[in-house]
Amino acid sequence: MRRGLLFGLTAALLLAACATTSAPNQRPTEASLRAADAEQMRIIVEEDAAAQQDFMHPNYLLNGPANVVKHKAEVVAMLARGYIASDSFTRNVEGVAITGDVGIVMGSEIVTPAPDSELGRLHPGRTLHRRYTNVFLWENGQWRFLARQATVVPSPH
Repeated sequence: MRRGLLFGLTAALLLAACATTSAPNQRPTEASLRAADAEQMRIIVEEDAAAQQDFMHPNYLLNGPANVVKHKAEVVAMLARGYIASDSFTRNVEGVAITGDVGIVMGSEIVTPAPDSELGRLHPGRTLHRRYTNVFLWENGQWRFLARQATVVPSPH
């Protein structure tokens, strides 16, 4: 039994070593970038502040739809308090580009902010149309959310 346990432990350690050493050698792909953008949206919709904390790069910067620049800690705290909550949120990706280890996703969003959210207080009862740019950095075999710019634009007629 001891021998089997030792074999199992050795096999597990070898698998873990292979997984950690192969991840940095992976190259970023458009599919993985689109998945990262979808994960960013999921985090916001589900108000998952813990996932946001892990997903964001330490140097994250937001130029948000309330026309204020915020750093990572502020955005994570806002998400945890429900200040970024929405009643509905849809996104249309219109462009994706990867240059080296930088990935950029651009498109449009339609958001109905929750009444108690920052945007809900600024635009009560309105559905907002936005243009957005999300910037990701490929580090250690995964995308990290580095920056976001989102602007409320007039509703198309």
